[in-house]
Amino acid sequence: MGNEEQWPELNPGDLIERLRRRVGTAETLQRSGLLHQPLTVDPTQKKIESISESCAFKSGMAGVIGYGMGIFFGVFTAAIDPNMSAPTDRPQTAREVYREMASRSKSYGKSFAIFRLSLSGEERVKESYRAKSGVENSLYAGCLVGGGMGLRAGIVPGCVGCAGFAAFSAAIDLYMKS
Repeated sequence: MGNEEQWPELNPGDLIERLRRRVGTAETLQRSGLLHQPLTVDPTQKKIESISESCAFKSGMAGVIGYGMGIFFGVFTAAIDPNMSAPTDRPQTAREVYREMASRSKSYGKSFAIFRLSLSGEERVKESYRAKSGVENSLYAGCLVGGGMGLRAGIVPGCVGCAGFAAFSAAIDLYMKS
C-alpha cells in the first residue's frame, strides 16, 4: 500500500479558482455568447417568466389562438358558402349574411378553442408527468383528444380519431423540431 498516489487536498477556494481558470467567469461567458441568461434577474421578470412557462398559461394561450383561428375559418367558410338557415325567394340582406357569418364564426371559434385547449393541456400534463419533452407527448395527447372526439360517434370512429390525431400531432411536432 505504499505505492498509492497521494491526492492533493483542495479547499473550496482552490477548486473555484481552478474552475475560473479553465472555464472562465460568468462575465466572460456572457460576453462570448455562451451564457445566455443575464447575470442579474429582476424578481418581477422571474415571476412573469414563471407564469408564462406554466401549463395553464400555455394551454390558455392555445385556446385563445384556437378561438381566433376558428373565427377566421368561420368568416372564410361563411363567405364561400352562405348557408342561410331559412331559405326564401327574396335576396339576402347584408344583415342576414352578417348574422350567419357571426354565428358560424362563434361556433367555429368555440370548437377550435376547445380542441386546442384540450390538446395543448393534455400535452403539457404528459410533459410534466413524464418530465420529458418529446414526440411521445404529442402522440399520447393526440390519441387521447382525437379518440375522445371520435368516441362520440362510436368505437370505430374513436379508434380512427385516436390514430389520425396521434399521427398528425407527431408529424407536426417532428416538422417543428427539424
